[in-house]
Amino acid sequence: MRPTLRRLCVAAALVSLPVAAGCSGDPGKPSLEEAAKQLTADGDKLIASREVATSGEVTATERADKDTESGCVPGQVQRFFRAQGDLSGPPDVHMPYNSAGLMQSAMKVMGYDAVVNDRDLRDDNLGVSVVRHAEMGLTFTLTVRNGQKPNILIVGKTDCYAPDR
Repeated sequence: MRPTLRRLCVAAALVSLPVAAGCSGDPGKPSLEEAAKQLTADGDKLIASREVATSGEVTATERADKDTESGCVPGQVQRFFRAQGDLSGPPDVHMPYNSAGLMQSAMKVMGYDAVVNDRDLRDDNLGVSVVRHAEMGLTFTLTVRNGQKPNILIVGKTDCYAPDR
């Protein structure tokens, strides 16, 4: 077999393997309902945490209760948890990257790993952390900023799912 033909065969096999696995369903992946329930529970736990209370006050504005196609390939849906609030005290009291780091620490205790943190995007007026719970297929973006309200933005989302899953 020629090397080019061999590479094409290997590539075809590698592409077909995930497609076949996707059709059979991933038994380890939670359902959309299970993921949304965990997303909401983790979001609620975060906004009630000491780490958030140290920085300010946050309330949920969306609680993973509706499907959206935003950010997914056509035919798939995901759910969002959103919360926002403001820093307590004058702007010079809180450094946004410290507040984002505190929230990242709270998420780590819940089983989330940092994907992006404030060291990657260091700015005196902006702190951003992105954390992911790979087993549950959940991602949170934690943003804290000075000078623009709301100061604290929390967006959590599930992975994308076929609607019947």
